[in-house]
Amino acid sequence: MSMRSSGGFSSRSRKRHPLATALIVIVMMAVLFGATFLAVRLVKGGTNSPSGTQTSAQPCVTVTTNPVSTLPAPSTVTVNVYNGTSRAGLARDTATELKARGFTISQTANDPLGKSVKGIAEIRYGQDGKDNATLMRYYLPGATLVPDERSGSTIDVVLGAKFKAVAPQVKVDAALAKPQPTATGAGCAGAVVPSAAASSAAGQPPAVS
Repeated sequence: MSMRSSGGFSSRSRKRHPLATALIVIVMMAVLFGATFLAVRLVKGGTNSPSGTQTSAQPCVTVTTNPVSTLPAPSTVTVNVYNGTSRAGLARDTATELKARGFTISQTANDPLGKSVKGIAEIRYGQDGKDNATLMRYYLPGATLVPDERSGSTIDVVLGAKFKAVAPQVKVDAALAKPQPTATGAGCAGAVVPSAAASSAAGQPPAVS
């Protein structure tokens, strides 16, 4: 009798064995899935953390300023006035007017590049003269800003065939007082700036490149 009981127990144990194996496999799969999920979360968290190697985006903020508060005073701007036309005395007369407005006149002559300017004027400047050129653009609305490789902050005004007169001071002052959006911040490289057309419509000169 005892032998039959032993045999029955052994038979029942063998029947449970496949079920136990399946449970073990399921548990192992769950553990593996959990470990994989945790590893992925840790990797993503490390990449997005401030201490990771990924560079965080730099800010670029658009602020509104009045050009009169950011541009130099005319008395600090040195200008060469050149005649890019065949009209006698054009550079001399314009230089006299710009001097009366406070600018420092260095040279007055025909365009040393021998260029015949078809438009209102060209304002030539180097890297150090960007603000000076921007200021002069208010006195010569419609002039073309022409960057070059010169050193120093002196700018050249080359008068063209369509030039008539320096803008009245009251209009210059009004334009300089108008608020203008400006992009500022380390992340502003390549930022969109107001177009020349929009600036002209607002009575402002286009941005200097």
